[in-house]
Amino acid sequence: MNLRVVPATDTRERILAHAGALFALHGLEGLGVRQLAKAAKVNLAAVNYHFGSKQALFREVCLRHLRTLDASRTRALDALGAGRARPTVERILECHLRPLVAFARSGDPTNLLFLRLVMAQVARRDDALLAALAREGAPVRERTLGLLARALPGASPEDLRVGLVLANGAATHLLMTEGAARRRPSAESTLRRLVAHAAAGLRAA
Repeated sequence: MNLRVVPATDTRERILAHAGALFALHGLEGLGVRQLAKAAKVNLAAVNYHFGSKQALFREVCLRHLRTLDASRTRALDALGAGRARPTVERILECHLRPLVAFARSGDPTNLLFLRLVMAQVARRDDALLAALAREGAPVRERTLGLLARALPGASPEDLRVGLVLANGAATHLLMTEGAARRRPSAESTLRRLVAHAAAGLRAA
């Protein structure tokens, strides 16, 4: 498998640019720091200098991807909020889920592998990773929940929070399942299904 890595001149950025694809291919335990340093063409000590440990580097790669996803979500929510009409539950969920679908369906096979690796670490209760992702994603998550509260004024904050967690979980699971299939529905078809089911769940709650 060929790695598609964006060239980076800054040492820290060069390490990050290579680390995501290498973690995806070899796993957290399977990737050695020496192997990463060689691929990024940096001194072995540079990895520890910039990140402290391989686990900390993995968390930073995860946060880097989350920042990209949340930047897309923010742009979509800004555009949605610019209209006069109150946004529907479906439109809000589409803003939140579309970047995740686009990431998994980008055509870069390492994206889906990386997503599986992250979910494996979450399943193992990597508390440091969970806390870091929760902190980083809080602003966009709270904005999304605020819009959902306007669209569903009868729903409790806890119902909305659980509904958004379930939507994210269902989306991730479906995308990973579809990734293993020979024939997949289109990204738009997958997104429509995810939004419809998540919206129905939120309304039922």
